[in-house]
Amino acid sequence: MKTSRRTLLTAAALAAFTPRLSEAQPSQEKPMTTHTYHDAALHYRDNGKTDAPALLLLHGGLGTAADDFAPLLPRLHPHYRVIENDTRGHGQSTRGSVPLTYAQIAADAKHLIDTLRLDTYHILGFSDGGTAAYHLALSDERVQSVLTIGANWHSSQIEPARDMYENLTPDFLREHMPAQVAAYEQQNPQPDLTTLTADLRRLWLDNSATGYPNERVAAIKQPILAVRGEDDFLLSLSGWAALREQNPAAHLLHIPFAGHEAIKAQPDILWAAIQTFHKP
Repeated sequence: MKTSRRTLLTAAALAAFTPRLSEAQPSQEKPMTTHTYHDAALHYRDNGKTDAPALLLLHGGLGTAADDFAPLLPRLHPHYRVIENDTRGHGQSTRGSVPLTYAQIAADAKHLIDTLRLDTYHILGFSDGGTAAYHLALSDERVQSVLTIGANWHSSQIEPARDMYENLTPDFLREHMPAQVAAYEQQNPQPDLTTLTADLRRLWLDNSATGYPNERVAAIKQPILAVRGEDDFLLSLSGWAALREQNPAAHLLHIPFAGHEAIKAQPDILWAAIQTFHKP
């Protein structure tokens, strides 16, 4: 697992010479399964190679694992046992009665790992899923590594977007995230965009211990690779880079020609980085 930042960047730069995702063989879709926790039916798909290292996918706000990680799934499935998890209140998962917090997302994921009886696993978290991944690494020794993409780790990092978060409305989401809203209302068994909007507003503005891990990231012992798209307006360059001040062992990867959704903009670079990061 030990590797240098230079090696990671070199691997990313060489991604153009690897086969394109469009050339990868699609894997067979497996059905969604449910585990129940804290009054919610939480859906997930246990996919990929059964006897391979387990990789838990944690998606972003208003997303699903199937959508947020879509460009990577054909590459991941032949090499990992991929646990595609839908956060409570997202995708096909019901909301339940407990508040939606980063700590709760981590607790839900930990319960899923318990349900699957996994001894060890890696995490790949995008946006909100990455923030929850830091919580999970702090609370579960079974976590072997943490790879986050566009994930805030400190409450101070939300300042550029605070006004947007404070004034978040269902109409705003319909206007700026129409595809995600349409998918949510089609897939979720109990769709309620008003409630989900309020949940996301509280989640993103949560300054309590259930919110951003803040300086606690210094206590994460597992290998970390934090990825940022160079035009990500939700994660500042300085805030992202400051992770190494708190956890000097963390690796950083800055992806050019990408914004917040770096997975969709530069999947080949990310795949090269994942392979290098997980190389024994």
